Amino acid sequence: MRYTAVTFSPIQGFIEKSRKLRDLYGGSFILSYLSHTLCDYARSNNQEVISPATINVVQGTPNQIIIKGDFSYQEARTIFDRAWKTILQSCREWLENKLPSKDYQWQQQWQAWENHTWEFFWAQGSSIGEARHALNEKKRSRNWVGINWMGESSTLSGTDAIAHPTMGKFHPKQSNYSQEIAKIEDFYQQLSHVVSESIIDPSEQLSIPELIKRLITLKPIQSQLNLSAAELPKVEIPDSFRDLKRLEENRWTGWFQGDGDRIGEYLKGLNEQGNNEAQILKKFSRAMLNWGENALKPSVENGLGRVIYAGGDDFLGIFYQNYTSDAEKQAFLGECLQWFYRFNHEVWQQHQQNITVSVGFVWAAGGVPQRDVLQHCREAEQAAKKQGRDRLAIRILFNSGNYLQWTCPWWFLEEVITGYRDRAGGQNWTHIYNDIATLENRHAFENNQNIALGLFEIYFGSQTRQRLEQNLDSVILGDSSPDINQWIINLAKVGFHLCH
Repeated sequence: MRYTAVTFSPIQGFIEKSRKLRDLYGGSFILSYLSHTLCDYARSNNQEVISPATINVVQGTPNQIIIKGDFSYQEARTIFDRAWKTILQSCREWLENKLPSKDYQWQQQWQAWENHTWEFFWAQGSSIGEARHALNEKKRSRNWVGINWMGESSTLSGTDAIAHPTMGKFHPKQSNYSQEIAKIEDFYQQLSHVVSESIIDPSEQLSIPELIKRLITLKPIQSQLNLSAAELPKVEIPDSFRDLKRLEENRWTGWFQGDGDRIGEYLKGLNEQGNNEAQILKKFSRAMLNWGENALKPSVENGLGRVIYAGGDDFLGIFYQNYTSDAEKQAFLGECLQWFYRFNHEVWQQHQQNITVSVGFVWAAGGVPQRDVLQHCREAEQAAKKQGRDRLAIRILFNSGNYLQWTCPWWFLEEVITGYRDRAGGQNWTHIYNDIATLENRHAFENNQNIALGLFEIYFGSQTRQRLEQNLDSVILGDSSPDINQWIINLAKVGFHLCH
C-alpha cells in the first residue's frame, strides 16, 4: 500500500501580511479552498483521504493532506494549479467587468503570480509515517522563483508591485511618475467605491496577491469557484467587525493563537500500540476539526469576539468589544481572563484526545499594526511551548512595540491571578507593582530568591507559595534564582496591566 502526502505554502508569505480582519479570513479561505479541491478530486477518483478527515473551507487550514493510494505528483500539481488559476481568473475578470473603462494591460503580471505564488511539496511512502518523513525532507529543499517588479510598491507590505490596470506598460525611463501615481490613486478610489471602504480603503494600494485576499471574500467571486452553498466560507463581516477600528479609536483588543503539543509523538505512540495508522489519523483529524467548529467557536462567538481560523489543533482568534470607558474595558478584559480560566478543562478537553495545548494571548494597544500583533501572537505561542508547554503565555503589547510577558501552566493560572490580595485585602495590583519596582532599583533580587518568594507569599498567600515551590519544575521550567525571580517580577508587571 502506498500513501501520498501533500502540502503547500505561499512563496512570499502573503497570507501572514495582513492588515485587516478580512485579510485573515481571505487568506485562510484561499488555503482551505486549495486543500478542498485536492481532497475532493482524490475522493472523486476513489482514493481515501486520511487527513483531514473532512474538509470544509469554513473550518480552517489543514497542515498536511494524507491520501491512501497512489495520487501522482502530476495529478496533484495539475489540480492545485487549476484551482489557484480559478481564483486569480475570477478576481481579475470581476475587476475588469466592474471597472470596464480602464485600459487593462496587466495580464502578464497576473500570470506571473499564477505561476510563482506557491511552493508545492509531494511525497510517498509505504506507511503514513514514511510518507510524512519523505515530505519533510522535500520541504528542506526550496525551489521557487521570486517576482521582480518596477514602479511603486504595495502600501501594505512594501514589497511587490501595486496592482493597477496599466502596471504592465510601466517603464521607469519612459513613464511619467506623477501621472502613474494619479492613475493608481484613481483606480483605488473607484475600486473602494465599488466594494466599500470596509473591504478596500481608498488610501490603500495593494499588490495582486493582497488584492486577491480582499476580493475572494466577495460572494460574486466565490460563486465562480464551483462550491456548493454549504461549502462557501463564512467570511461575512458583521457590523461588530466594521465597528472594530482599532487604529482610529485606540481600543485595546485581545488576540490568541494556540497549537496542540507534540501531536506527532502522540499519534506515533498510538500507532506503536498496534492500532491502524490510517484510522488513528482519520479519527484524530475528525475530532479536532469538529472541536474547532462545535466547541471553540461557540465559546468565543457569544459576545467576546471571533475565531478567525480553527484548522484542527491550531487556531487563531480575537477578543474585541466597543467599550466606551476604562471601567468597561476592565470588565471586558476580565471576561477574557475568565475564558482562559475555563479554556483548558471546559473547552479544550471536548475533543477527548489525550494532548495538551500551548496558547499565546496578546493584549494589544490600538496603535499596533495588525501584522505586528499577529507576529507577537506567534511569538507568545512559541514562548508557551519553549517554557514547558501545556500553558498560557500572556503578552501585554504597547504602541511603542515594547511588551511584557508572563507564562503560567493552565492548572495554576486562575489560582494565581484571582488569588492576589493587596495589603488592604483588596485586589489593587499597584501595591505589588510598586514593590517590585523599588526592589529592582535596589538590585534586591540578585542571587537571592527568598525576597521574591517572600513578596509572592505576602500578596498570594502561604498556600499558593507552597504550591509554587512544590511544583517549580512544572511552573517555571527551571529552579535557579534568576528564573524564579523573573517569573514573579513578570507576574507583577503583567498582572498590573491586566487587572489594574
